[in-house]
Amino acid sequence: MLLELSWQLPGGDLPAPWPVRCHVRLVLSPQMRWAEIEALMVEMQNPDTGIKMQTQRVMITNIPHAVAGNDILQWILQRLQITDEEALHLGDLFVKYGYIYPLQEPKNLTLKTDGSLYRFQTPYFWPTQSWPADDTDYAIYLAKKNIKRKGILEEYEKEHYNMLNKKINYKWDFVIMQAKEQYKAGKERKKADRYALDCQERAYWLVNRTPPGMLDVLEYGLDRATDPNENKVNQLFVSCVCRVLRDSKTPVEDKHNLTAT
Repeated sequence: MLLELSWQLPGGDLPAPWPVRCHVRLVLSPQMRWAEIEALMVEMQNPDTGIKMQTQRVMITNIPHAVAGNDILQWILQRLQITDEEALHLGDLFVKYGYIYPLQEPKNLTLKTDGSLYRFQTPYFWPTQSWPADDTDYAIYLAKKNIKRKGILEEYEKEHYNMLNKKINYKWDFVIMQAKEQYKAGKERKKADRYALDCQERAYWLVNRTPPGMLDVLEYGLDRATDPNENKVNQLFVSCVCRVLRDSKTPVEDKHNLTAT
């Protein structure tokens, strides 16, 4: 079963027409939730109907295929016909789950609705990809960053680096070798590509190896609030998904269970 709906009208026992805003309990498989988000990601990048991407200057580097936070918000508003609050929460989810990453504040995984610049993450790093974010990959990333910054890592990264050095010490030579090769290959790239890829990789590991004080969104789950004390976020996300299903004309099979509770 793809979809299960149940609801109760505030003043009666009769079922309401589909969809009922804020009175719908939506039960979707995780794969379907991801599919809905990724369908929107593809739409956003459509050259004809998506968000306009441009080369933008970040610091002293021209970064291609950049989009402004406000343009992302406006596209969501127009595409889904939802409120500003709902669009902002949905845009935040896109960034928190690593589908879009910031260029100017790489550690700030929120959608800023101004001229702040973002890029779309490559599908290789989307959460639905089957390859795991394992310790070896993270160790190579930290080792490469350690080489690039000459030993200057953030405190939590130093702790992880030292822990991984002990945990997978038997293949640490391989980790260092790979880190040096990736660092060397990166230096051969154009400056703009190097900067964008650094932001891209950092965003991926912020999602998959969450620093202290940040919510682990992959552990907490897409079907729950991004803030444990803010249940309304989940309601807004459900509302957005309902609209996506409706606007995209996703078929609802007769065998779907529609019951009044």
